[in-house]
Amino acid sequence: MITTLAIGVSAVAIVGCFRDKPEVDLTRVSVGMSRDEVIRLLGKPTRVAVHSGVEYLEYESFENSGWDWKGKRNFQWMFVRIINGKAESFGRKGDFDTTKNPTMDINVKQQIDTRVTPAPPTPQPTPQFDLKSELEKLQKMKEGGLISEAEYQQLRQRALDKAKVQ
Repeated sequence: MITTLAIGVSAVAIVGCFRDKPEVDLTRVSVGMSRDEVIRLLGKPTRVAVHSGVEYLEYESFENSGWDWKGKRNFQWMFVRIINGKAESFGRKGDFDTTKNPTMDINVKQQIDTRVTPAPPTPQPTPQFDLKSELEKLQKMKEGGLISEAEYQQLRQRALDKAKVQ
């Protein structure tokens, strides 16, 4: 007798653990129904969420995989959106904007420029023109016979003109 009772209790416990939760029949709901009417027809919601004065009755549905221990299959969420105490919309997750899966399509243009552009040349500082040393060089060149008197006078005048510009 005790063995039969133990087997019976075990069987009920195991069968109870692997029950499916059938899909909620949303065809029974109409826009404009009161919140209480919706709950009376569909049963107690799995979860209730409220956001900015809008109430969401959330119902879940799934098939249990049973003996293979993989858990819930074909899992679905159904919602009834209640505004001012009346059913405003209803459907599966994703049927209306506020219950859409929180995904976003982001397209990123990743173009990397691998060209190497040379840096602009840094301007070299021009050395200061030293008239005295320039005239001394010209004098030495004339004394050494490297340039004539006429060339000396011409180069000397250029040096004097250059000194005036600076």
